[in-house]
Amino acid sequence: MPRPSYDDETLQAYFHPFSDALYDDLIVGPVLRRLAVEDPDIIAAVADVDRSQIRDAMRQTPWERLLFNQRSWNGLMRLRGER
Repeated sequence: MPRPSYDDETLQAYFHPFSDALYDDLIVGPVLRRLAVEDPDIIAAVADVDRSQIRDAMRQTPWERLLFNQRSWNGLMRLRGER
């Protein structure tokens, strides 16, 4: 099956690093600066996150998210032979 092809604009909407302005945030800024020194791979990984999955999850109620994750967990446990 061929993989879907997306233009650069679409890819940038889904995959992008966080805003540099977050470094100025009083809470997030110190954590980001520490990560930049101690574990820059974590910051680089942020650009690899597909934001569409986050947006889809946030459309669900907390209860719906809990049920989805419970089903996922149960499925993983069945695959591992633990249930």
